[in-house]
Amino acid sequence: MKISVYVPKELEGRLREKAEERSMTPSRFVQSLVRERFEQEPRRFTSAFAGLAGSWEDERSAEEICRELEQSRRDASRSVLR
Repeated sequence: MKISVYVPKELEGRLREKAEERSMTPSRFVQSLVRERFEQEPRRFTSAFAGLAGSWEDERSAEEICRELEQSRRDASRSVLR
């Protein structure tokens, strides 16, 4: 996939310098920055999602729930939950 990104003139020179320091094209350098950012960024949950923690109400044990899930599977070749 190709995406065009506008780089302001005041950043272009610095971008080219940093790319050259790493023996990369500016495009590859930007790719590496994006990849690093995504890999380093911790997963963040919204407060609404985090508020759901502990809100599941069920009288069954975890083992009973797993057993029911296993029995309801349509693909019998899948491994058992443990």
